[in-house]
Amino acid sequence: MLPGILAIIAAAILFYIGFVNIRGFEGAGYGILSFFLIIFAIISFVVGKKDTTVGLR
Repeated sequence: MLPGILAIIAAAILFYIGFVNIRGFEGAGYGILSFFLIIFAIISFVVGKKDTTVGLR
């Protein structure tokens, strides 16, 4: 769960920097990076929430 949370925080910060402070083509690069970080975070949440118990249900 921790990598997903950290990736969401990093993506939000990068998106803010790219959208508010930098703008233009370099800001779009930050936006694309934050988009892929959000995808990574969603995958991390799915893997972190997976039930790994075996047997007794």
